[in-house]
Amino acid sequence: MQRLLVLNLFISLMWPILNNDFTLGALLLGFIFGFVFMSIVQRKYGLYTFRAACFIAFVLWAILQSNLRLAAKVLASAVGMQTSMRPGIVAVPLDLANPFDITILATVITLTPGTLSVDLGEDVSGRLLPYGEPEEDAIGMEAEKDALGVPTEQHAAQLPFQRTPPRDRGKAALLVHAIDISDPKEFRADIKRDFERPLLELRNLIAELDASDT
Repeated sequence: MQRLLVLNLFISLMWPILNNDFTLGALLLGFIFGFVFMSIVQRKYGLYTFRAACFIAFVLWAILQSNLRLAAKVLASAVGMQTSMRPGIVAVPLDLANPFDITILATVITLTPGTLSVDLGEDVSGRLLPYGEPEEDAIGMEAEKDALGVPTEQHAAQLPFQRTPPRDRGKAALLVHAIDISDPKEFRADIKRDFERPLLELRNLIAELDASDT
């Protein structure tokens, strides 16, 4: 994937030099020409770029829709009309595993008015716990362990039978706050269908492109 993108950018930079036209339009035309050429060589590169552009367009449309809905609720409340809003926090289990993809999903949700990515947790035996474990040498960890009565490495040597094995990491879950949640299941399904599924498809295309390059 990276090699195809670099070649596309190289063609874009070479196009103004070959045509002796050092303008932004020539640079854009070179990028389009490079994109068409690379899409012919590798069809999945064109499919990835097309789906990525569609996802960006959908996100912009979702932001516009959320702005209009939020403005309508504010105006209705300003003129004295009663509006029923049910704010709350919903845990959305994620199929995404790549940290970059999860960051993109959390950012898109936060950019959409009315919703906010609060935290990333993990679903372990039906409970939502903080995602990931803190590093043992983090600042303040030993003091916090002593204050909580958690045995440190020094204490664990004295208490070998109290040492517990590391637990398996559960499925990642994103905590999302929304100002109006009438149906948590539908809200969760909308996020997974509209935002997570396209990111999963893009990640799968990147994996296929990387596999074809090797």
